[in-house]
Amino acid sequence: MSFMVNQKTFTKALTLFCLLVFFYTIIPSEYYTVVAILKYIIIIFIIIILMMYNKILNLYQKQEIEFQEKKDSNIAINSVHLSKKTFKKQFKFLTDTVLLLSSSISEKCFSAIYIIDIQNQNYILQTEDMNIFCDSIPIANQLVTDYNYKRKKLYQKDNPEEWNEIFNNKNWRGSECAIFSPIYLSNNKVGFILSMVNHFTDINTKKQEFHGDLGNFISFGIDTLGILEERTISEEHKSLILNILSDIDFKSDNQIIYNKFKFLIVSLFKYDRLTISIVKANKNRREYDKGLNLIIKIIDGDKDMFIEGTDFPTNGSLHGLPVIKGTSVITPNWQETHDNLFRFNSSEIIENYKSVLGVPIVVNKQNQGSILLERKTNLRFSDLDEHNLLLIGNVLGSALYWKNEYEKIYTDATHDGLSGLLNHQTFKDRFQDEVKRAERFQQKMAIMIFDLDKFKKVNDTLGHQYGDYVIQTVAKIMLDNVRAVDVVARYGGEEFAIILINTTAAMSNVVAKRIVSNIADYNFSMNDIDTKITISGGMSEYPTHTKEMKELIEYADQAMYETKQNGGNNITIHKNV
Repeated sequence: MSFMVNQKTFTKALTLFCLLVFFYTIIPSEYYTVVAILKYIIIIFIIIILMMYNKILNLYQKQEIEFQEKKDSNIAINSVHLSKKTFKKQFKFLTDTVLLLSSSISEKCFSAIYIIDIQNQNYILQTEDMNIFCDSIPIANQLVTDYNYKRKKLYQKDNPEEWNEIFNNKNWRGSECAIFSPIYLSNNKVGFILSMVNHFTDINTKKQEFHGDLGNFISFGIDTLGILEERTISEEHKSLILNILSDIDFKSDNQIIYNKFKFLIVSLFKYDRLTISIVKANKNRREYDKGLNLIIKIIDGDKDMFIEGTDFPTNGSLHGLPVIKGTSVITPNWQETHDNLFRFNSSEIIENYKSVLGVPIVVNKQNQGSILLERKTNLRFSDLDEHNLLLIGNVLGSALYWKNEYEKIYTDATHDGLSGLLNHQTFKDRFQDEVKRAERFQQKMAIMIFDLDKFKKVNDTLGHQYGDYVIQTVAKIMLDNVRAVDVVARYGGEEFAIILINTTAAMSNVVAKRIVSNIADYNFSMNDIDTKITISGGMSEYPTHTKEMKELIEYADQAMYETKQNGGNNITIHKNV
């Protein structure tokens, strides 16, 4: 039996029931037959009303569930849209970058990225660097819920059954450990980065924080792409901007990014002059200060006395006005509407520009520059021009912020946090690259391993803070005595490694002895405590001693220990036996 009910039908039935009850109560008792009939009718109506109420309640609950699913599915649609449709190339670029950076956590760190699929109640695997991750993980998985938000370590030995729900079954040793970092889109969690290492000691608090930075990095990238899609009107414009974002090399100079956006602006707008200016860095002032100068990074069109590299004050200038206001500036004749401003500064010869459109470049919610279009006529820039230039200013700011964040994360991933030198893993990667290059061009190179003499005594007697100061100072001395092309790394606790490119061991011996001498002569002083430090080194040569990276390091290491046995404070070159 099925009832098609709604609120109106239910109301009518309830009204009729009340009338029946009313008549039942007022009919005299002598009319026994009528009263009995009414009694049975009321009983039937009670049953019908209860059934109707139950039906309406079920429908209401169903609607609530459908509404919530629809609400949740919006997150899924956004996340899937970013990963599988319009932004597939850009999303892949993000994920590949994050996976590459995550490998710096440990030599045996494997990572994957999951994006939510609300409809199927799963997290779906997007990409991985090792085939050990499950293709999907249920949203209801308690471990993912707990460890994603609480930033805890997941230990295989403590959760063997639950562990296998996340990772493909294999013979685990029990020492494995995993960490999660959430990925957000518009403040909604849409996925996570999952990394696993072979031993739990490979993940410390600093590396957990770094992993969280990777999550923030990809979240920012996804948000940027989402905002871009939302605000872009023209498919052609969208395509042009996306191509720029996808082609950005975060290892390249910022000027390349400015040039890419210059070509975009040239293709979209008609103007007589384009100027892109950025707040000039000044370490002696606040990061953002309206009194800072701007420096011209890009010009196009008409030439005047203000060329690329010229700086000018933000205050009092037309080109600084978008930075001050934080909004667009649009006028058919700026000399009439802003007669209190100079175009750049008071020293210029006033050019015959009239119509102006300017927008701020917003970097991490701060106005860090301006894009200004100028015309020599009174032809006002359109509202569409204003919209598109505002979009470009925001996207340029996002690209600059994106690059800055990448550089921070990349530095954390590749450099030792204390000394600022390359870390052990990055040194090995660079070593392999330099070996290949030396082989290709038939060049030689020298490999040095250094170890501070009696450094344990420094830590034990003067404290670890003093020891850190020594490490930092020695690192600076080494950098000051090698070329920019050479490779310097902190190889271990008090160990350092140097690769001198395109040179022999004999030629490099001069550099090595200078490093040893400069460290021995340096007066280490901290907290009114002075001390002297010496260092011992060993050297090998490619390809004279061997072509194998591992053996080159071993030979240099053996030579270094020979130096220590002979009293230290010197350098020894490996000798072929």
